[in-house]
Amino acid sequence: MNIGLILLNYPQSDIMNEEENENEGPKILYIEDNNTDVLVMKKVLSDIFPQGYNLINTPIGTTGLTKLKNEYFDFTILDYKLPRMTGLEILEEMKNNDIDIPAIVVTGQGDDETAVKALKMGAYDYLVKGNLDTKESKLSILELYNLVNFMKKDTGADLLSSLTQKRTTIDVIADILQNSVYGIGKTTLVFKSNMNFKRIEKYLVFLTARGFLRHDGDKYSTTEDGKKLVKAIMELKSLLTR
Repeated sequence: MNIGLILLNYPQSDIMNEEENENEGPKILYIEDNNTDVLVMKKVLSDIFPQGYNLINTPIGTTGLTKLKNEYFDFTILDYKLPRMTGLEILEEMKNNDIDIPAIVVTGQGDDETAVKALKMGAYDYLVKGNLDTKESKLSILELYNLVNFMKKDTGADLLSSLTQKRTTIDVIADILQNSVYGIGKTTLVFKSNMNFKRIEKYLVFLTARGFLRHDGDKYSTTEDGKKLVKAIMELKSLLTR
């Protein structure tokens, strides 16, 4: 989906008049074999998505992988220790089978090695068991959903609604892509985008996977699709200020 071209060709009158569709919340696959953790996650998701959500739980890694291959989910949350298959093995199989569903991995307390491996394998983020019901964990899940929701929007009306909020996900995306046009190191990008390393890493992984950023060695650079996306966002913002 070429978002840039969609937004550039969307009539201004339609943008201003079309009503937003009701947000029904995300569809999530949670691969977890501990019932207590499932109950905790349901509470966490209820706090994040008061409008509702659809949580599908399976306790077995191989069953979860089959669901990921055959069903649509906005994102998946993977426990690391699972029967028959670990969360990292599921990530690897998702990559091998071109399953383009963002994933968050849940690790044990102090299991930093697994967390680092998960991020290197393309996980959006990792959460720590025992810390699921925290502000940081809830923000991570919400940011992922905002990114997923942004990438599947088809109309300027949806983007217009987001642009009326204070420094939204779209603002962050535009900042990162604009700062990366001529190539930039991560440290400099963190400084220019006014973000911390952990938070910006999530955006970098997501934008690179979607083809809006290119990662070459220690530098990130905006692709042609990324430039079109920035241009579309800027043009739509200018309409709002007229």
